[in-house]
Amino acid sequence: MSEKEKVIIESIRSGANNIALEYLYDISLKKVRQYILKNNGSKDDANDIFQDAVIVLFNQIRLNKFNEAYSIDAFIYSVARNLWIDKVRRDKKFTKYDSPDDYAVIASDTNHLDALIQKEKSAAMKTVFNLLDEKCRNILTYVIYEKRSMKEIKELMGYSSEDVAKTNHYRCKQYLTKLVKSNPSLVDLLRN
Repeated sequence: MSEKEKVIIESIRSGANNIALEYLYDISLKKVRQYILKNNGSKDDANDIFQDAVIVLFNQIRLNKFNEAYSIDAFIYSVARNLWIDKVRRDKKFTKYDSPDDYAVIASDTNHLDALIQKEKSAAMKTVFNLLDEKCRNILTYVIYEKRSMKEIKELMGYSSEDVAKTNHYRCKQYLTKLVKSNPSLVDLLRN
């Protein structure tokens, strides 16, 4: 976290909101607006979502729930993205359809939204996965993607027994879980 972001957090805690809002509107709004416009939203949608994300940030900081290991800008972007996805889902549920062709359009839009969500989940998991050391990445790749047995992993990794392979697999899986749980916005994304 930059020194500027630390000042922003302190200004929110002390009630000097103008400093924080000036920073957020200068830096974070552009990214949120760009994301929402790129995903079929309007400038007004982007402003509304951004304001909701700012409220979430202020509440998290004031309740001492904000993890200062994360960037304010990344937090705002993640919250705004999740709020936008929720809004799109809600709006689709309440849309009235007049013809069978409308169903095809909505199905297509839903597929695009689902694909977008899946792409974001994959990118987020890939980022977290890359935080692991090479040994853990290899073991988890063998187990998750290649569906290899512990006997095969023992051979590939040069372990003395299958029990050693199991133990290392367990440790790597636990560490990956810890990394995911330490990032609230990632947990929210993966739950949706």
